Amino acid sequence: MSRAIYWYRNIRTKQVLVSTENSVLARPALVKGQIRQNLRPSVLRPDHWKPALVADGFDTRLARDNIFTMASQPGHPLVSPTAADIKKYTLLPNTRKRLVDMDMVEGKIAQLARILVYMDTMKSSSIPEANSLQLFWEDRTWIEKVEAAGLKWPEWVQHCDLDVKRGSMIMNQELRGSNEKELRESNVKELA
Repeated sequence: MSRAIYWYRNIRTKQVLVSTENSVLARPALVKGQIRQNLRPSVLRPDHWKPALVADGFDTRLARDNIFTMASQPGHPLVSPTAADIKKYTLLPNTRKRLVDMDMVEGKIAQLARILVYMDTMKSSSIPEANSLQLFWEDRTWIEKVEAAGLKWPEWVQHCDLDVKRGSMIMNQELRGSNEKELRESNVKELA
């Protein structure tokens, strides 16, 4: 088990799953806990889910689990909808409303940004002391969108590019190396 948190985006519906595993199929129960029943996909196809964001660099498993718990909750958009936006939404046909409701990317990224700002403000014990928290982004435009909405990333957050091959294979050595090292350490503890 790694000390990273993975945000997976559905390429067809823009739904987002937050996981502590580097595979969506490792914990299919996440769909039930994070996506409303009327919006859930009928089949969890791994080829439809692509890593959108990975957060790595947590000092302890408890720190990772605290952020995972908060990040897996429903998020709100970066900017609250105006009365005109709400009116436009209510006039949409139900099939279009369903597509709008499925788009969870902005809400989940805004949720992460708010969590990190809150941790920084409250001087949380989950803030990494030894190194910075690294956010690996599939689409770096979200960094500017968060800042444009008035949220400032904490200084201990470092932004990197997420290297994805063949749809969902994460190729970043920083992420692959930490998983392999941690697996070896857990195997040694189990044998002892």
